[in-house]
Amino acid sequence: MRLHFPPPWVLVLIGLILNILAILMSSVVLDRLGRDIDELERNKEQNLYSIQLAWKTVETLERKRELLLTHIQLVGSEDASRALQDALRGQLSNWVSGDVPDFTLENLSSLMVLINQAQQQARDQIDDHYLENLEILEEMRGLNENIAWYKNIGLFLQVFGLALILARDLAKR
Repeated sequence: MRLHFPPPWVLVLIGLILNILAILMSSVVLDRLGRDIDELERNKEQNLYSIQLAWKTVETLERKRELLLTHIQLVGSEDASRALQDALRGQLSNWVSGDVPDFTLENLSSLMVLINQAQQQARDQIDDHYLENLEILEEMRGLNENIAWYKNIGLFLQVFGLALILARDLAKR
């Protein structure tokens, strides 16, 4: 019993088809996965920027707290100028949610609560962005694994296709 090999042109055709599949996979699938990774990278960078802004908010609120304490200590509630009080309240109201009471010793705990709440909101935003970045990194890791898998499959298809094309030459000998 003798083995019958397909004609050489069939091997060449199969080899060319495998090479075309490898090229299509590289140009379509890998490009799409690359764009997905780029989008995730942009989201990650945006989250890092948002984290920096939130930390600056926390720090700014801490400076406002220091100013508030200094103002109350130096001026006292009776002698405070109304214009200065209004300016300071306006400054703080831009950073906290809720009405800002007068800067007096009696309102000190309410003012501290407002600042603490605003700082906690900023810290919560930081946590949310950080956790989102962890999810993005995990998704990017999975996409990179897919890219590596597709590259390996593409390389295999190319090599196998070329081997089939070369088999034509070997079949002639």
